[in-house]
Amino acid sequence: MVATTTESTAIVWGREVVEGTVHGRPSRMYKERPTAVNQFLLEARRWGSQELLVQGDRRLTYADHEAAVARVANRLSAYGITLGDRVMLLGFNSIEWYVSFWAVHSLGAVAVLGNPWWSDHEVEQLVAKVQPKLALTDREVHQVSRVSLQELRTLVDSGDPAELRLADVSEDADAVVMFSSGTTGLPKGILVSQRSVVGNMHNVLGMTNRLPNELPDDYRGTTSLQSVPMFHLAGVQVSCATLLQGGKLVMLDGKFDPAEVLRLIEEEKVRSWGAIPTMVSRVLEHPDIRTRDISSLASVPLGGAAVPDELRQRIAEVFPSVKKRIGSLYGLTETGGPLAAGSGGEITGHPSRVGKPLPVTEVRIANPDETGEGEIMGRTPNAPEEVIGEGPVEDQDGWIATGDLGRIDEEGYLYVTGRAKEIIIRAGENIASANIENALLRHQDVADAGVVALPDPDLGEKVGAAVVIKPGAPVPTLDELAALCREYLARYEMPDSWWIRRDSLPMTDIGKLNKKQLIADWTGRGGETFHEA
Repeated sequence: MVATTTESTAIVWGREVVEGTVHGRPSRMYKERPTAVNQFLLEARRWGSQELLVQGDRRLTYADHEAAVARVANRLSAYGITLGDRVMLLGFNSIEWYVSFWAVHSLGAVAVLGNPWWSDHEVEQLVAKVQPKLALTDREVHQVSRVSLQELRTLVDSGDPAELRLADVSEDADAVVMFSSGTTGLPKGILVSQRSVVGNMHNVLGMTNRLPNELPDDYRGTTSLQSVPMFHLAGVQVSCATLLQGGKLVMLDGKFDPAEVLRLIEEEKVRSWGAIPTMVSRVLEHPDIRTRDISSLASVPLGGAAVPDELRQRIAEVFPSVKKRIGSLYGLTETGGPLAAGSGGEITGHPSRVGKPLPVTEVRIANPDETGEGEIMGRTPNAPEEVIGEGPVEDQDGWIATGDLGRIDEEGYLYVTGRAKEIIIRAGENIASANIENALLRHQDVADAGVVALPDPDLGEKVGAAVVIKPGAPVPTLDELAALCREYLARYEMPDSWWIRRDSLPMTDIGKLNKKQLIADWTGRGGETFHEA
């Protein structure tokens, strides 16, 4: 059913947590909550004349955005898109991508968030698996009807009047297909429900005291810089949160560029820049940071995993307005959003700590060792329905295996200490690469570090440490780095091979260290020690 919408409907975002049923099993959930993603568009109407989107010389207000969403939705309807149909979005961050995302939801369709860095082979394989009815992309996709993003850009910029219509969507209906960001094998399509997307935002906004119905009408939302891809979980969170809080979303006009990040912070008075550690490190090392006015930046939320204290200290030194606001979110696509969160004050001084579980989430440690470390398991009402073609994400009791190693202290704080899948097994000893990386990052002249398992005929696997030296910094000797490691690591964790370099380490499409590529590059050269700095 599709209903014409002319007036906003009061939507209550409550804080009371009750016991309910999700996926046929008991679960915590918020008693008062929105039930569909497209209801966010109604919330946004209160901010009508304020700016919402900025990219290059293009600017859209909230009212402009709603009309553009209506125009694109009308175009999609002409292609037969209706309730429950899957529509693939395959493109880089852009205003037309953002508008199209909301147009898909306005129709009650399912947004399939493809990765534009995929190879043609991967696109072919994943389209066949997910089976979208339509693809919105400038790439050639032979198995499905296609509308180019360039065509949609023209429609977005036309300014023609159009009336928004919203589908009546069930809370349990599908909303989004997101793909895991693993570096091995074909990406997994994770089917996420309306309940999951809404619940994720309820968690995020609740912990920052910014639930929409708690904001005054004269509230001035945050100007956020979007440097992470919109097609990943963090991008969806920022996109939705901005719309709900009357904020402004500033996008890079092209690929990630530290100089452009600094220019936008200065010119748009950016207050929040959600990023990943690698991006932040590159900005901190850029020479423009000494000449740009970056005093507006008040928050640098970092996601993905625990952030080294050394990086937090550098952020606080360079961005003085941030101070203790360098918080942490821990979650993954498979859990439908954050499982735990912590403020800067809770995190600083506690290496590997990421925070406490959120009100409706549960966290436990599976098969802990004598130190309490084991695989982190999460249970949440926001869990996705399934991995397409592979079955449910969670086990019969609702628990999801994260693939991360961690522990929980006596105060209830969660620590992420490494990846179960990135364990190096050296002569029968299990070694967490993250532990060695954190030790190396303590060195004042080290900008980045990546530790991987290299094949060894005797040990099975040996420890390889690739170390990136800061621009202009003196190169530490191997003895100096080894001494640092001996100070913080067990003997069996000591690196066997070193790659000392000035060049950045290879990254995945969202800026995480691409360990698969690093191993391939290294083993292709024999896996020995190299001094290139």
